[in-house]
Amino acid sequence: MRLEYVFDYPSPYAYLASTRLKTLGIDAEHTPIDILTVMKAVNNQPTPACPPKARYTAMDAARWAALYGVPLEINWALRAAARDGSFEWHLLTRGALVARDLGLMEAYSTAVFGAIWVEPADLTSEQGRRAVLRKAGIDIPDLWERASTAEIGAQLDANNRQAIERGVFGVPTFLVDGELFFGNDRLDMALARLRGEQY
Repeated sequence: MRLEYVFDYPSPYAYLASTRLKTLGIDAEHTPIDILTVMKAVNNQPTPACPPKARYTAMDAARWAALYGVPLEINWALRAAARDGSFEWHLLTRGALVARDLGLMEAYSTAVFGAIWVEPADLTSEQGRRAVLRKAGIDIPDLWERASTAEIGAQLDANNRQAIERGVFGVPTFLVDGELFFGNDRLDMALARLRGEQY
């Protein structure tokens, strides 16, 4: 059995889960999806659509960050750009698929999660995205061109369809032998299942 980590970058809980996976040294299979597309398909609503939930999530994520001993700072400029339609989250997910093909998934995700949830940086412009990746030691001149190709779009569509078929409704989601565990706070349960334990 293997642990699969289904994620996307807009979620603070996906960021938190990624920090935990690193500290535990777990070799998980990373599956990026466009969570907004998946949520729409399964009739779930993004957190910002529910103001009380959004306020709670900000407090709750901060509590988890303190518990894990990791930084958490929201990139408000990026969120505003996503809200007004001048930035599309799936661009970062497409970039992740290119990075995965090049064996750079972990470094890419660390850089992107960091620019969103640790040290806010410009991800709305291509120049800003290049700077974020260069700072992480990733210098691929045509990465964003590759990310916009039909081939990468098809890969993302396939990941989204598979997530929907498997019952994913939010991120982070962990899968062990087809069994689904949702949320950073379910990682221990997923790991127990990986060891052959049952609940």
